[in-house]
Amino acid sequence: MTELENYLCSLRTFGVRPGLENTQNAIAALKVKHPGLPEPKFLHIAGTNGKGSTCAFLDSILKEAGIKHGLFTSPHLVELRERIQIDGEMIGEKRFEELALEVKEIGDNLTFFEYLTVVAWLYFYLEGCEYVVWETGLGGRLDATSAVEPYVTAVTNIGLEHTQYLGDTITKIAAEKAGIIRPKIPLFHTCEGEAKDVMEATCAKLGAPCKHVTYTEGFIDPLKYFISIPEIGLYNAELGLIGNYQYGNAAIAANIAKYCGIDTISILNGLKRAVWPGRLQILRKDPITILDCAHNAQGWQALVKSLAEISGNKWKIYFGMLAEKDPKLALQILEPIAEKISYIEPQNERKLTCEEWKKIVPNDERFEKVFNNSTDALKEILAETEGNILICGSCYMAGEILAILGGKVRDNSKDDPVGHR
Repeated sequence: MTELENYLCSLRTFGVRPGLENTQNAIAALKVKHPGLPEPKFLHIAGTNGKGSTCAFLDSILKEAGIKHGLFTSPHLVELRERIQIDGEMIGEKRFEELALEVKEIGDNLTFFEYLTVVAWLYFYLEGCEYVVWETGLGGRLDATSAVEPYVTAVTNIGLEHTQYLGDTITKIAAEKAGIIRPKIPLFHTCEGEAKDVMEATCAKLGAPCKHVTYTEGFIDPLKYFISIPEIGLYNAELGLIGNYQYGNAAIAANIAKYCGIDTISILNGLKRAVWPGRLQILRKDPITILDCAHNAQGWQALVKSLAEISGNKWKIYFGMLAEKDPKLALQILEPIAEKISYIEPQNERKLTCEEWKKIVPNDERFEKVFNNSTDALKEILAETEGNILICGSCYMAGEILAILGGKVRDNSKDDPVGHR
């Protein structure tokens, strides 16, 4: 590994360190070093699930509008540099190394995620992006991405995840996510129940306009989804990302785009042409083979609901997950739609191993098969000639599958230490 790669790996030992001070100080020092440049307008997106897809819709809309913009998301699927993009192109290797070394000189006390956040900020700042689609990493209030002042904020939805960091109730987690809201800066959200109450109360306290996004669903066939949002003059917009859970994500993105003054044609085209790998991604149509990153209860439930629209038949499921997730709950949610569930052990230090999986599943031949790696599993998957096939459970495992299909080797030494999928 290069010196920079070794340094990146060393940062992973810091784990998660909630707080904004280190990130803010690093950005302030870089502004002194590069004075006088206009700051991008940050579109700050938080939520338990769906924030990445919302970012993908926004990225596509801005691209259609011809607006120079950045995109910062996490985690990556195959390559670390996926997280940092301008106009749909990820940062080049040489440019990443230049900026990463510059950030290293400025702040050597940053965590892995803080470091990447500052590198992304510097890239977008120096390249003169007008907008930046800016996804939170974990939570919101103390997430490194909150070191910037947003132009607009959004929260997709709230579920029970990362409770050791964010709290053990919907209300507590919602409060952490609502921490991205700023005085007089508008919030767009699709939260319901207790989480909606938290969003509205936080906005009222800060004098921030609060928009609970509404929409009308349209469904033509299992692979075509349409949305109408009369309030912003949008009708029968086709979505490039499939699954009924994408309606809310698309509606938030469309409302933000309208707030930014983007024309309706660009919004329509952007929604239709959005691409986000690993989210109900169709790898092949015959037999239907789907790859999905769903990695928590809310995500698995949404996935099952969407799969029911695609086919009423059961699915051959290939599943892999991290040890910090709840395998018993995953089994409970997925088992009703499963013809069988084969386990794939992710190549990640936080993995749930095959042996641990065997101790959890019932003594049933439908759950017997396990794979120690994604390569062997994919050979079997591609040899399947009939039925419905689903690969799911983790962003990291999805990345392994996509890497193999693309003829690449996924480097798991650059994965987030904790707090991600």
